[in-house]
Amino acid sequence: MMSHIRIKIEQTHITHISDIFCEEDGAREFSKAYTCPACESSLSGTFDIIRIDLHPSDQYKSMVLAGQKPEIIMEVCTRALSFWTYQSHQERIYQEYVASKVKEKASQLEKYYEEVISRIQSELNSLKLQHTTTRKEMETTKKKYSEVTEKLMEKSRQCQKLQAMYDALRRKLITPVTYEKESNERLDNNNNGLRREHFILPLSSADSILRKSHTSPDAVINDVSYAENFVLEPNHTPIAGVFHTGKNQKGKLIK
Repeated sequence: MMSHIRIKIEQTHITHISDIFCEEDGAREFSKAYTCPACESSLSGTFDIIRIDLHPSDQYKSMVLAGQKPEIIMEVCTRALSFWTYQSHQERIYQEYVASKVKEKASQLEKYYEEVISRIQSELNSLKLQHTTTRKEMETTKKKYSEVTEKLMEKSRQCQKLQAMYDALRRKLITPVTYEKESNERLDNNNNGLRREHFILPLSSADSILRKSHTSPDAVINDVSYAENFVLEPNHTPIAGVFHTGKNQKGKLIK
């Protein structure tokens, strides 16, 4: 009901208790019962509900009060003006109600946005403080970085200087004479080692001597027979070109 309020209409239903309804709502409600939908008053009289045209023609205007006494005309006009005044008052009340709701909502929104602005301002101040602190830390870090870089460069220069001094000292110590002397010492040590190896003979058996002095395949094959037939007699001195005959050995040429 009253879904078409605040729209332009051509015809309405008016009650004697100064209520007004649009054509659609009035036809629907009054077809059910002659009871005012707004105040639930009974509308059983003949002229308790009338249907009027909001845009009457000129002919209707000239004939609606024609033939009435001035007193009746004035009374009709007075009641019509009273109806209009009542409706205007209701309109004003409605507009005030709407304005109060709008003001209340505006007040709530204002309070909400004040809190939002306050929170944003607080966050902004916190971010500014954080930015200032971070900037100071960055400047301190840059200063420390510069100091560390300078120290590193100084250490690098010292390292390069020490490396140059070390290379110069090494070039002074390593001369051709020193290099030749060290080479000769190494050569002498190698020769001494070879001499000692040449004069060290294993006396445990004649097998190793025969292996060193004889390298032919036949000599290697006959090593076992020589070892079995050889008898060492220290009392006799071998003479070159003379065969020595022992009790347990065959004739050999002793060189």
